Amino acid sequence: MGIVEALANPRRATRRLLALGKSWPADGPTTRTLTTYRTAQPLRPHQIDELVAAHKAGATVRELAAQFGQHRSTIGQHLRARGIDTTRRALSPDDVQVAARLYHSGYSILQLADKFEVGNETVRQHLLNAGVVLRPKGRPARSLQ
Repeated sequence: MGIVEALANPRRATRRLLALGKSWPADGPTTRTLTTYRTAQPLRPHQIDELVAAHKAGATVRELAAQFGQHRSTIGQHLRARGIDTTRRALSPDDVQVAARLYHSGYSILQLADKFEVGNETVRQHLLNAGVVLRPKGRPARSLQ
């Protein structure tokens, strides 16, 4: 069978390929354009000074990241380079004293965590560090009197 005979009665797959070929543009398949992404520009020294001042005024790292168009970790690196500790203190020393008094008055660790809007393990660890003796887990036993 020669080429003329083979193309005289094309099969379905061949017909589909030929139809697809007719739909292509005359200059061949188009190439796709690459999407360009904006990368963050390095902060200039005066911007880092503004960043430090804003942080000292009470701005959070997340807020500063949005304001300066940088990632949170980049903001943290700039602050740490200036000697500023960026770790969040979940409970202040005053909060720990209040939590200890409330715990002794009957509050559970879970209730304290809800009150101070932190995790229960954070409250537990702060109470232990403050020297508070923790109650056994679970509900108190009912007296049979």
